[in-house]
Amino acid sequence: MKKASEPKSKQQPVPLGRLNSWHVTAILTLLVAFFFRDILLQKAFFWEDFMYQYYAFRNFAAVSLAHGSLPLWNPYTYNGMPFQADIQTALFYIPNLLLTLFVSGDKLYFLWVEVLIIAHYVVAGFGLYLFMRELGLERPYALFAGVAFAFSGFMIVQVIHETFVCQVAWSPLLLLFFRRTLRKKSPFWMIVTGLVLGHAILAGSPQFTLYILLLLLGYFLFEAWPVFRTSGFAPFALAATLAAGVIVIAFGLTALQLLPTQEMGTLSQRAEISFDKSSEGSLQFQQIITLLVPKYFGSSGAQGSTFWLGTNYWEYWETCIYLGLVPFITLCAALFLLRRERYVAFFAGVMLFGLLYSLGNNFIFHSLFFHLVPGFDKFRVPGRMSYYVTLGASVLSGFGLRYLMTSGGSEKKIMRFLLSMIACGLLVWIIGQAGLFQPAGDERAYGQIHPMVTTAVSTSLVLLLVACGLFIAFRKKMISAATLVVLILVFHFVDMNMFGFDQNNGPTNPEDYYSRGSDIVTLIREEGKTELFRFNSRSGGAMLIDRNQGMIDRIFTCEGYTPLALQRNYPVGRFCYDLLNAKYRVGIDTIHQTMGLRKSESYFPRAFLVNQARILPDEKSETAYMEGESFRPAGEVLLEEDPHFAVPPADSLAPGRATITSYDLNEIRIDASTRRNAYLVVSEIYYPGWHADVDGTDRKIYRADYCLRAIPLEAGEHHIDLRFEPASFRRGAAITGVTLILALAGGWFSYRREHRPPPPQPSS
Repeated sequence: MKKASEPKSKQQPVPLGRLNSWHVTAILTLLVAFFFRDILLQKAFFWEDFMYQYYAFRNFAAVSLAHGSLPLWNPYTYNGMPFQADIQTALFYIPNLLLTLFVSGDKLYFLWVEVLIIAHYVVAGFGLYLFMRELGLERPYALFAGVAFAFSGFMIVQVIHETFVCQVAWSPLLLLFFRRTLRKKSPFWMIVTGLVLGHAILAGSPQFTLYILLLLLGYFLFEAWPVFRTSGFAPFALAATLAAGVIVIAFGLTALQLLPTQEMGTLSQRAEISFDKSSEGSLQFQQIITLLVPKYFGSSGAQGSTFWLGTNYWEYWETCIYLGLVPFITLCAALFLLRRERYVAFFAGVMLFGLLYSLGNNFIFHSLFFHLVPGFDKFRVPGRMSYYVTLGASVLSGFGLRYLMTSGGSEKKIMRFLLSMIACGLLVWIIGQAGLFQPAGDERAYGQIHPMVTTAVSTSLVLLLVACGLFIAFRKKMISAATLVVLILVFHFVDMNMFGFDQNNGPTNPEDYYSRGSDIVTLIREEGKTELFRFNSRSGGAMLIDRNQGMIDRIFTCEGYTPLALQRNYPVGRFCYDLLNAKYRVGIDTIHQTMGLRKSESYFPRAFLVNQARILPDEKSETAYMEGESFRPAGEVLLEEDPHFAVPPADSLAPGRATITSYDLNEIRIDASTRRNAYLVVSEIYYPGWHADVDGTDRKIYRADYCLRAIPLEAGEHHIDLRFEPASFRRGAAITGVTLILALAGGWFSYRREHRPPPPQPSS
């Protein structure tokens, strides 16, 4: 029974009266544009993986499509590798496809890619706003939750990872549509959810796909279990069928991506990782203090790194759990509603699970999932599960704000709560001043770190006092509800600007970055007009051009940068770069500590003929032979499978000639003339899906010299057509096409059925 001092909750009028969805969209758009103003005005530029990896992907894909080529294969990095099959290229994600419209002069201007990423912050915020409205929150509270999500620490620091941001941005809408599917028992919403989930998967992060699927599973159990307990098995089975339908539609829609990715995954360097490797980027227990003081352990961003807790500078953004001080206050307030609001209980569980999993090898959850749950053993950086912390906290912040602004509890209770928040801030300030968690044993390090920590904790304490002061002023009726909502939105935005405005404002213009080796690129492109050859651009830490510059300038390089590089992308032994057709290589002057371009005199052509084959049936024996002194690649080719092809004994005459007559992304045409049976060796990476047509007849391609290709040829004149037509892509495209047609037809039919007007009632 409630005490008289704790009256029953009464909802007050909506503080911002006429606020509607268009207003919310405009507010979010303005806030996002202002936060990223330096990027949009090109005073600063996204940095790190955006520049080194994602921009190169987007440029290569958009330019290829603009030229009418579907880039299934990328011949320009790592000596050639699948492009579309690398899920991080996100080739079929619709916003990425639209970038093709902005290609000009054989290049995609980087600003368009930055704008695409930034637009997803509006999608994220508006999606959570709609979800909170679905849960019954009034517009101002839902808006605050959306702003808290879009401008969370996680979203800000991960902007350099396009695939993360683009995929996570869709998750609130997925929850909204999935909820409607289950609660309305609606085939129409099942289809909509499946299509949106499939589209989100195409955004290109398999790790976050796994996290989103786990979240949907948890939400299904949350919604369906009470139905099973109260109504029995039949309604539960219907809900399970609808949930399964969502997954089937999503995976059917994405089959053209997932089947090639699965094939590539088994051949990539990420096929297997150890538990220790997977635990890189684990949150440490003491980092929980960063919920209040985000830079207690320093920071790491485009302006430099002062992060001193981990061994790697990137651990700062991979373990970021900062939410903002107002969301922290309001999510803590929401915990008073654990027994009264079931959604508060669920998302509090999501947040807690994310926090505990983020601890990686510092807690049991990551180990359990790594060893017991399929898929979790493929990914590193458990700190990325802070996505759950962010999403759960953002939902709770909306409920907590409503609690603090309505008569959900007594004045004394709320005032005690706000004072406890201030006490918490004071405790953290004392911890910082006392040097806790700081390297007290190292006097020099402590002398550098302690001033940073004391500044950080003092700043956070002042901000916390201001935030709590706003709520106290409202409870004391010193400011109106509308004023409070406006002030806390502004305060949170200012807080997150102080936290992360400069986080990703890099000083390096991508145009300038990829122009640094313009003289080298010009030389290689000019000579490349008359001869196909590769360029070894890196030796140890010395690089003449960026690793992925081959995709930007369409020159053949031996290097690349993607986590899904193939296991076999370089021949072994001293003939490595000769076999790779590397005409130019990095030259290091150790005396003068300089590097430059060096022309090789011993490189092999892109296609050549040899007299003999040596069969070495396993990788170990092949590696040992290639690293030995007996290997002579000009006269023999090493095969791992016996082609049963008779070759006469070698003589002193050359076996013939081979000339590449046409070279495209997915097709290579070669004319060969042999005076005797011989093997055509092509300095291209061996990969399933490449097919050979010799004079109109299909021929098998053999893995040669560890990672290249070979085709047996009889004596005579031959025309060879090599085509990249992976069966995995053909099957996937067929499944995707059928799924899309059935989903659209089913969606139209189910929509008509669910919105059919009721039959007229007979007149009495």
